Amino acid sequence: MNCIEAAVFRHQPRAYLLTAALGVAAGLLVAFFSRFPHDDLWSLALFSSQCIGFWCCACSLIALFSSRQTAAGAHVALFVFWMFYVTGVFKRLATVRRGYSPVSYFYSGLWQELAYGLLPAAGCFAAAMILWYGRRSRMPFVLLRFAPPAVIAAEAVMLWCIVCFRRQGLFMALVDTGCVFLYAAVIRRASGSRAKSDRMRGEGEPCTHAENGSS
Repeated sequence: MNCIEAAVFRHQPRAYLLTAALGVAAGLLVAFFSRFPHDDLWSLALFSSQCIGFWCCACSLIALFSSRQTAAGAHVALFVFWMFYVTGVFKRLATVRRGYSPVSYFYSGLWQELAYGLLPAAGCFAAAMILWYGRRSRMPFVLLRFAPPAVIAAEAVMLWCIVCFRRQGLFMALVDTGCVFLYAAVIRRASGSRAKSDRMRGEGEPCTHAENGSS
């Protein structure tokens, strides 16, 4: 299998700002869906709150399309932190608006939301540093590419079982299924472009960009 040469997420300030913006957008999306019921047929509130398919797909693609190993960890950590932080702040703000807590509680809780975002970001940083090696074409590194879709597919099967027997979770079952196909299509296109380029040039040299992690 061919390596992945494309590097969308580079070790540059503007690239990190873009990743942070994507994390904020993802956090707002999670906060939006959290306002809906979680125990009906669609169960929109389950979006990235009790299901991992969405952010697993997003973080995996960010890691695999980073220019270097450290950039992969930093980009994924930024994305996850802002997604969790914005979600936590939004939910805390919602409790203030509903009158369940004073405004002072909201401001004091902002520090708690930092921990809420930093802890998963640290774990995803380490995971991204490992997953980045999936860019390589040699075994067993290439097997790392199949780990994220395997996890998402397993969750999708579980969710489809819940849909069939409990009539809940249809939205997340569709999201997870879509993430599997999206991940497969993006990875196949990225690795396939390398194979096509080699055939046109008649070459088969290793992907130095993916092997040594140069930016």
